[in-house]
Amino acid sequence: MSSIITSSPSALVQQMKSSGIHRGYIINLNKQQPKVSHEIFNDLLSFVRTSPDYQQHEGIFWAIEPESESLFIVAVHDTHRGSAQGGTRMKQYNTTVGIFTDVMRLAKGMTDKNACAGIWWGGGKSVLHTPQHPRSIQGEARQHIFKQFGLFVASLNGVYVCAEDMNISPEDLRVVHAYNRFCTCVPAEIGGSSNPSSFTARGVFNGLMAAVHFTEGIDDIDAIDLKGKHILVQGAGNVGWVLIEEIVKAGGRVTVFDISERTKERLRNHFPPEQVTIEEDIDTFYSMNADVFAPCAIGAILNDDTIPNLNVKIIAGAANNQLKDPVRHAEMLHERGILYTPDFIINRIGIVNCANEQYGYLVDTIEEKIKEVYGDTLRLLQKASKEEESPELIAMQLADQLSQVDHPIWGHRGIKLIAQLEKNGWADAG
Repeated sequence: MSSIITSSPSALVQQMKSSGIHRGYIINLNKQQPKVSHEIFNDLLSFVRTSPDYQQHEGIFWAIEPESESLFIVAVHDTHRGSAQGGTRMKQYNTTVGIFTDVMRLAKGMTDKNACAGIWWGGGKSVLHTPQHPRSIQGEARQHIFKQFGLFVASLNGVYVCAEDMNISPEDLRVVHAYNRFCTCVPAEIGGSSNPSSFTARGVFNGLMAAVHFTEGIDDIDAIDLKGKHILVQGAGNVGWVLIEEIVKAGGRVTVFDISERTKERLRNHFPPEQVTIEEDIDTFYSMNADVFAPCAIGAILNDDTIPNLNVKIIAGAANNQLKDPVRHAEMLHERGILYTPDFIINRIGIVNCANEQYGYLVDTIEEKIKEVYGDTLRLLQKASKEEESPELIAMQLADQLSQVDHPIWGHRGIKLIAQLEKNGWADAG
């Protein structure tokens, strides 16, 4: 396989610079045969076409930022319901394959999430790869990167709308917003909703409670009691932290795994030790006996290696794309009798928050939507039980149906925007 695939993203940046190419794309306007912008990306096209994570994505767009030698990528999965919307993550990747795999998986996940949430948005995702660790880039250097990223997203003419995700703050998005109106999660003082993590976590908590209640034959959103329950939480970031707070308030006992020493110290200082403990070894963590496992960090952690080791009754967490293979690993969990609550059903309030922001932000509406997660999750689990199927497979069927419903005003506008980008020579500009 070509070095453009197996080498580092920095090597791709250098190859594009030496070839005088600043932008590239793989687009699929007819859902049949994707095509690439330049011949030097043919091996990348071959990889994408044969990847199990390529689900007839309408477009994957990338650009280099020469000064910082960063790589920007936007994946647009489906735009029947409207512009592709999904968060922006700033992360270092070891290989070009890693970036494209991640962004394709995440974009498809956003199609499912937005459709099931009833939002008139399609699914997309964006990634900023930088040579330096994202948290080490500060001041003018950071502002420069986000200015250029904002201009990159603006150049796509509305086919994609960005938002907050890993290592991205509302202040970063303030910079993006200054150069691009296709942006959400901006600070409140300029009309945004800022960081939606607390709302996201409360929605996940309601989904978790619905799963617990389902196993106990309860249907009461106000019956918030986790006394005697042991919950494993992987990742105590913005969402995971608030989820832990909600579990503790409900009387539950939590074991946390997190790789950050700073986060672990905060956990020890903030929570009562009788309710929150830290496990240092990930293998021990996965095999612990508990009632619920809440993945709140990286995706694809439910796989051939981890699933056989789990000793839990329920999985309900905030991480995106938790199942490495959505079908096969959902069936593995189902066969083991582990109740899986699909992440795109319970972890949706962040994107609902963003959608609310674009039409004039109403907190009361968000509170209503948080409550809806409980009922929607409970009904999904009941339907899956009746049909003796994995909840993931039932939810995927629903997402596939809803994602193909055209926007009631604009129809399938996104595919026309992509066709226009091609016609106008987008890849040769910049």
